[in-house]
Amino acid sequence: MSSFRLLKLLNITLLGIFLQYNSHAQTIAKLRFDDDFTYLKADSLKHSWKEKIKNISMSSDIQLSIGGEWREQYQSYEHVNFGEVPSDFITDSPHQLMHRIMLHANLTYKNKFRLFAQLNNTTRFLNPNPINSQIDENLLSTHQLFIDYKFKNHWIFRVGQQELAYGSERFVASREGPNTRLTFQGATLKYVSPRNKLDIFTAKPMKMNPGVFDDETASESLYGFYYMHSSFKSRFNVDLFYFNSESNLRQYMFKKGNENRHTFGTRLYSSLGPWNYDVEIAKQIGSFNQLSISSYMAVWDFNLSPKKYFYLGFSGNYVPGDQSNIDSELNTFNTLYAKPPFGQTVSLNITNTINFSPYVRYQHTNKWLITLRGSFVSRESLVDGIFTPNMSPLRPILGKKNVSDARKVGNIFALDANYYPTKNISLQFELGYCVAGDYMSDTGNGRNVMYFALKNAFKF
Repeated sequence: MSSFRLLKLLNITLLGIFLQYNSHAQTIAKLRFDDDFTYLKADSLKHSWKEKIKNISMSSDIQLSIGGEWREQYQSYEHVNFGEVPSDFITDSPHQLMHRIMLHANLTYKNKFRLFAQLNNTTRFLNPNPINSQIDENLLSTHQLFIDYKFKNHWIFRVGQQELAYGSERFVASREGPNTRLTFQGATLKYVSPRNKLDIFTAKPMKMNPGVFDDETASESLYGFYYMHSSFKSRFNVDLFYFNSESNLRQYMFKKGNENRHTFGTRLYSSLGPWNYDVEIAKQIGSFNQLSISSYMAVWDFNLSPKKYFYLGFSGNYVPGDQSNIDSELNTFNTLYAKPPFGQTVSLNITNTINFSPYVRYQHTNKWLITLRGSFVSRESLVDGIFTPNMSPLRPILGKKNVSDARKVGNIFALDANYYPTKNISLQFELGYCVAGDYMSDTGNGRNVMYFALKNAFKF
């Protein structure tokens, strides 16, 4: 079967499912272990298969729930990574179909114990280039497998392989955008009440390999806590967090070594209203080889609604880089396991950048979310490079010019349109264009990047 016919068949099948699917009153969460189908316990009339599989009674004490996701994403690049690609790549302008299926089962006993298991299948089609990223393909893996024990009224202890995602996901994210999501091995102590949530955790990220059941734990560790307080009356919410990260995989200006980094921070943000704010600041200390770490981050997002459903916003960041390569300090900020801050157009992180991003947003209840944004990104420090979202070096490149007085990284223009016809179906259109800055052309290929994507997702 040709690639075109395969793509057409997948989308027609998905469209057929969409047309016959009625979402009813189900609540499907971003992290699937947080799905809420408690209304079914009091509803004796279950009219459809999707309701029946959410509340299967195994006995008077044991309940089973089954769910899953099917996502197809078509992507097209012109000059991916600014045209700077490995020598074994066939093209720097690939197009690809990113396929993902995830299935899970949730087994509870007396509302005290829970076993959650999730399988993952991600594959890449059409792209002739070698697969060099663990986020592109993972043919079959145990994505999550953990046990919960609920004790007292608000406490839960979780142990096993699990997804972690906190706050705005600037440090620990599920990484929904890429093909393969991120997961961790570890233990979490959770406190949950209507206004307060606390996670205390210790974990090791999983290294996702492309084969069948061949994932392994990475030689990194992460522990800490994340606390969230929400106010129902004042629209004032605050998060407090601490992370400790230990790794021997990080690299800063061609230097590798052992890193022990402590991150302290807070996030202040409003619930959605006619005007909104989201400010996050963090400080990092620790050591990298013989260097002491001292770095910080400031990220902001302000918007107001001049007309119903429309928002005018201004977001950005100030994240300084290393100030000297001959002193005893490392000032490069590490975003740990963050989501991509600039979307899929360019694989660029906020580390060592100053960014200003005005935007216009249309947000109609839970059906439409459309954002048109421009991001104007420059280097903060001339002696430090820039990084990818997973903190791999992006520039400079070994063997090419590594010293440059240029600051401009690029201007990124992006349109992101999301439509949610039901709680089970999402349709997304993305269009991005990045005008490469002087720093990119001064240190390697600096071609402008064009990105286009269509994504269909079906969750049950």
